[in-house]
Amino acid sequence: MSFENGRWHGNRYYFGLHYDLHASDNDTELGTRCGLNELVPALKLLRPDFVQTDCKGHPGMTSWPTTVPDGTTSPGVVKDALRQWREATRQLKMPLHCHYSGIWDRAASQKHPEWAVVPAPGSDPAKPSEKMCPRGPYLDKLLIPQMKELIDRYEVDGFWVDGELWAAEPCYCPLCLAAFRERSGLAEAPTSMDDPHWPEWQQFTLDSFKEYVSRYVTAVHEHRPEVLVCSNWLQTFRNPGCPDDVATDWISGDNSWVWGLDGSRCEARWLCNRGKPWDIMLWAFSCSHGMGQPNSPWTMKPVDMLAQEAAMLMATGGNVQIYESPGVRTGQLVPWRLKRMREVGKFISKRRRLCQGTLGLPQVAVLHSEAHYYSRPTGKNLMHGYDANPVRGAVFALSECHYGVDIMDEWALLQTLDAFPVVVVPEQLRLSDEMVEALKRYVRGGGLLFLTGAGMAERFGMSFLGLDGLSMEDKATYHLPVNKGEASVPLHSEPWGLLQVGKKGRGIGRLGTTPLCDERLLATPAAVTTRVGYGRVMFVAADIFRDFEHNRYPLTRQFVQELMRRLYPDPVVSIEAPLAVDVALRFKNDALQFHFINRSSGIPNQPNNGMVDEIPAVGPLKLTVRMGWRPESVAWHFEDDSEMLWEWTSEPKKDHGHQHSCDCGCEEEHDDDCDCGCHEEGEDGTVTVEIDSVRIHGVVVIK
Repeated sequence: MSFENGRWHGNRYYFGLHYDLHASDNDTELGTRCGLNELVPALKLLRPDFVQTDCKGHPGMTSWPTTVPDGTTSPGVVKDALRQWREATRQLKMPLHCHYSGIWDRAASQKHPEWAVVPAPGSDPAKPSEKMCPRGPYLDKLLIPQMKELIDRYEVDGFWVDGELWAAEPCYCPLCLAAFRERSGLAEAPTSMDDPHWPEWQQFTLDSFKEYVSRYVTAVHEHRPEVLVCSNWLQTFRNPGCPDDVATDWISGDNSWVWGLDGSRCEARWLCNRGKPWDIMLWAFSCSHGMGQPNSPWTMKPVDMLAQEAAMLMATGGNVQIYESPGVRTGQLVPWRLKRMREVGKFISKRRRLCQGTLGLPQVAVLHSEAHYYSRPTGKNLMHGYDANPVRGAVFALSECHYGVDIMDEWALLQTLDAFPVVVVPEQLRLSDEMVEALKRYVRGGGLLFLTGAGMAERFGMSFLGLDGLSMEDKATYHLPVNKGEASVPLHSEPWGLLQVGKKGRGIGRLGTTPLCDERLLATPAAVTTRVGYGRVMFVAADIFRDFEHNRYPLTRQFVQELMRRLYPDPVVSIEAPLAVDVALRFKNDALQFHFINRSSGIPNQPNNGMVDEIPAVGPLKLTVRMGWRPESVAWHFEDDSEMLWEWTSEPKKDHGHQHSCDCGCEEEHDDDCDCGCHEEGEDGTVTVEIDSVRIHGVVVIK
């Protein structure tokens, strides 16, 4: 997708620095060590393209001397750090954004407790909320006035608003209750997740939050149209649905400080399909044993670890920021840490020409349905607590099988469905009717559909799945056959569906009740596949992808791969590589790009330490691409220590002879005007590329 619905500063602004302190009443020396004589050399050492700096954190105290009556300046402000950052970035011709905490504002809640979220009846009154009601006076009395103050006084170029989606909570104040009654027609707002109307209350809370964001985005754009605005984590993987309903300029989120690579694997494959410019912020530092443990203080991540995290994002066209907060409250930046981040910056900047602005080469779409996602109750905030584990499990399993994977919600997939050879729907039972009917049409027209979860039988219909019936078991563990019954892997699912295959369906393997592969087997197959129209459906009546996200058993992945090979036996692009290698299939300027990202680490497994160090090169890698033209060139980029060989194998141009069996799926006989490509001039063939190894990130480019 193109970025027609957002804005950014321009292509050369690719690598950013995010610096924040979250000023508080404990500070005593804010702004004392970030003058031009210190900040300019530091930024020249790091060489970011844009900067986001400290402004107001979750304590609600500003690190600049605010004049807004309801604002609270930290008593530790000695010098105006924001003015110094503005002068330095202006001298270096860098855009300057402000890190501003929105919904979460402790100082505002203490000054104006009536502005804060009102918890549900029966909550502990001794724990007042520090989160702001999105419908209360906070927006007009504090947030918008301070943003205007920052624009007018410092001429800032943008706002990265923190403490937002993940801090927003249901509010039971009179304003929210009245609005909910008006919109829902219900007399009372639900107070328990057991209430059948709880999803409506969740949706109202989300709508209230989006309306709040829209109001400050509009206010900023009306005040200074060129200033850009982003709400942290809005429109990301944990917030599926149409991204056009809030007119933010770009999408961003700060990745987890530890075990962040798996998060980036999903965000990268998701954000590239949102239609807006985007980045993910990588924490430059990490810790063991959980955040805030005194015996596990923060420490700098290794350079290669940050490069590995960055590669996952750049491979699908994203920008990258690095978050630095060295724990020094004066505002100064630590030179040795900057030197390390500069090495990461070189790694990132070296890849901009190829990686920026790429588009996806569709192969496998994993559906992340917003209709299903929001239908499940959660008592947490608007980001955490929702269940996306089956989607994550599908992405991890399919990526480790080396497919090019995109994550699409219904909004995105309905626009691009026919472009994907394969669609995977992992255990999402409450799809919209529109999505179900679109998927059925997709299969009848030649698409390949992989469904998992016992409830899919009822959602799509027994006949469509090639079944005569399905008997349900609430909680069960059965063994799946792997490698034609030479091995098996246990799978626990709630529920299991035992398949009764009909005449059209074809059962695959047999479920076992023990690890024995040749006895104590059920008559029930492990999966069923059936042809529907010109396409095919594969169905597993168990929560296999939820299981894989939880357990990551290698044999479960192998079972998934065997089913995919049955469903999709002859892909246009196929890749053989070690399990640690993720791939991204992209194109740009009429050139195909095949990204290889090495996720491995050279250190032993450390359950309490997510650090990645001494990344070993892995290989070999083999890429095979069927093409309708002989390539002009094949090149390997960024990993100079690796060797690449390639060859072209020519094949006669296909002549279908006007037969009904044409690969394009036409329903009628061909004539000279057929647009399936069977009459085009050119040379069919296969490009085979072999690479001995990849250490972090390399790209094959075929022109």
